[in-house]
Amino acid sequence: MAEDVEKEGEADGAEAEAGKSKPDIKKLALFIGLPAVILILAGVAGALLLLGGGEDEVDVAAAEAAETAALEQQTYMDRMATASPLDEPITVSLVGTGRRTTIIVSFQVAYQDARVAEQLADPMRRQVLRDSYLEFLRTLRPEDLDGSMGHFRFKAELVRRTNLIIAPLEVDDVLFDEFMMQ
Repeated sequence: MAEDVEKEGEADGAEAEAGKSKPDIKKLALFIGLPAVILILAGVAGALLLLGGGEDEVDVAAAEAAETAALEQQTYMDRMATASPLDEPITVSLVGTGRRTTIIVSFQVAYQDARVAEQLADPMRRQVLRDSYLEFLRTLRPEDLDGSMGHFRFKAELVRRTNLIIAPLEVDDVLFDEFMMQ
């Protein structure tokens, strides 16, 4: 009887091994057929795109997007107002490495809130702004203004100082009338 149990166990093991070695048709379809179908569909979609299935639509959409962006930019610029926080250009000698470098700056600030114009019209506020700008300009070195990042930082600092003085109101940008370094 023990021999019969052993023979049955061996037969079951042989059948299990035979079952594992047989490829399952569902697994083959899943691992080979599905990727093949996806590749074929992707190829068809790519061919339709490349062979003209929407060039006119893409051009029209791009033109509409450009027109909308231009209109939004113009609307933003129409809402902006500018005023000069200074009565005259500022001339300052920069801290240098031995040679004398002078900067002459004249600019306006751009804003949307009409109350900013009232703040900038106040003579006391204008004097405080001028003193703040002079304090900043006197600490600059010629290297600080090199390149586009130097120009960006310079504008950002002028906007920051203006906003600190006229807080809680804010200006949006600084627009240079004159910027000369000698």
